[in-house]
Amino acid sequence: MMKPRTLAIAAAMIVGLSAGAAAQSATNIGTFKDWSTFTSDDPGGKICFVASQPTGSKYSKTISGRDPAFLQITSIPTKTIRNEVSTILGFTVAPNADVTITVDTTPFKMFLDASHPDTAWSTPDTEAALVDAMKHGHTLTVSSASKRGTTVADTYSLAGVTAAIDKMTKECP
Repeated sequence: MMKPRTLAIAAAMIVGLSAGAAAQSATNIGTFKDWSTFTSDDPGGKICFVASQPTGSKYSKTISGRDPAFLQITSIPTKTIRNEVSTILGFTVAPNADVTITVDTTPFKMFLDASHPDTAWSTPDTEAALVDAMKHGHTLTVSSASKRGTTVADTYSLAGVTAAIDKMTKECP
């Protein structure tokens, strides 16, 4: 379960990544087991997202100074963004490293943007399948490598993700 202070930081980070410098603060509109749903009224339109934090992490070597990690699904109706999955890894990803989300046993490759070296996004052609897998899955693992050469695998519980997505869909149809 996410801590309230960490959750507030996550909401600010997620809205900031989604909406740019003009982002407003996000409001938690529901917590569903391991997932929470947020909304933000931004000048560019309403933003809705669900977010969670890892329930466990494995490292190939000791890691220090890592920022909090989050996984989120975002919808911004005015920008025709629906169910965009992204993850804030909490570290800078190594150049040319892959970021992979695995739901139970099904892998999905994410893409990186050099302007946000600690964040990866789903590809438009896999978003629907990824969200569907999340709704029907039990666990999700985000795997990558840091610029320092540490391999990292964060595990997320999918308990409550369907209810959180349903709430988001009602708020941002």
